[in-house]
Amino acid sequence: MNKRKFHILFFLIFPLFVAAQEDVLTIQEAVRSALEQNAGLQQLRARLKQKENSWRTETGISPPEVSYFKEGIGSGPGDVFDEKRISVSQTVDFPLTTAYRLKGISEELKALEFQVKAREKEIKSEVKSFYVEVLYAFYLQGSRKNQLELARELYNAVFTKFETGMATGIDLANAELRLEEARNDLDQSEWVLHRARYGLFYAMGLPEEEQRYSIAFSDTLMASDIEISQIQSLSMHGDQPGYLATQHELQATDYFLKEAKSNILPDLRLNLYKQNFGEGYNFRGFEVGLQFPLWYPFEQKGKIKIAQAKQEEISWKQQEVSLDMKRQIEYAWHNYSVSRTIIDRYHKSMKNKAAQLQNLTLRAYQLGEVDLLNLLNAQQIFLASEQRYLVALRDYYLQLVSLEKYIDQELVY
Repeated sequence: MNKRKFHILFFLIFPLFVAAQEDVLTIQEAVRSALEQNAGLQQLRARLKQKENSWRTETGISPPEVSYFKEGIGSGPGDVFDEKRISVSQTVDFPLTTAYRLKGISEELKALEFQVKAREKEIKSEVKSFYVEVLYAFYLQGSRKNQLELARELYNAVFTKFETGMATGIDLANAELRLEEARNDLDQSEWVLHRARYGLFYAMGLPEEEQRYSIAFSDTLMASDIEISQIQSLSMHGDQPGYLATQHELQATDYFLKEAKSNILPDLRLNLYKQNFGEGYNFRGFEVGLQFPLWYPFEQKGKIKIAQAKQEEISWKQQEVSLDMKRQIEYAWHNYSVSRTIIDRYHKSMKNKAAQLQNLTLRAYQLGEVDLLNLLNAQQIFLASEQRYLVALRDYYLQLVSLEKYIDQELVY
């Protein structure tokens, strides 16, 4: 992999005045909070704890039964009987059945452990994505403020010419509408910011009382460059926790299928007792019983069919996970490549040229050298190139964040 790193001020067009705020939340702190407090992740970890102890309830050993037996009780005076017995009985599944069941539970536990690891990567990606969206929303506001300022300049220029009779009422109405649209766009960017902020807070698992407006965000991010050969190697997903989880799930279904088939073997019943024939509990006895599955067409066959269907389900799930990984990697890589090209092109040529064109056209319009249409076109080019750059830069970081799920390296930090 190319170890060269490059530092990008997340957006280079507008300053972000957050230094005066009380709390600055960095992307690393947001990730740490999510790994500790995200509700969905904590639920999955709790399920893992449950699974770690579930084998204790699946040993195939039922609770022992203690019973008291008295036989041959006479109707005459005195305590006349033929036999008294105190017994302890125990039912046990056939050992092979228990062994398969415990192996299946063990594989489910391993699958859940990999699911937790996969979810941790997903949470990390979600948090970073929301953080990028928050920064994008801040700078989108900056772009919309810039758009509003240009709209005011346009309106003032047209109004001045209108008063001197050099512009028509149509030109003035057009300028007024542009100004109102700019105000609407600025107001709409406020909603974009709040949606991103609260999406981030939710992913972090941040308690309600800590979700303050005083929280500020760092306006710089670091990013690692990635070569296409490395991305292509990610398609070998054998080490991805999400895929490994399905492998263990599939192995678990195989053991549970064997358990279901082994149910045709008889369960065991043991009974130990002490006997009293009138002179004290001086005699002992034992009993061994076998429980045969006489109703195989109903219970046992049903369990086998259920286990086979579950195995088929997990097999399809594994294929779905594999295809989804491939899709996400390909999508992220190609969008990353396109976004990087747009960013480079903007910095090399478009940024300065669009600003120069807009300034010169405004000056020319004020001097009467060009008409309103040319001025509007120049402003549109400037604003469109600026906002397309913001979108490309946002996508650039989002795709790197998406790729982090499949590589053991921090790509955005």
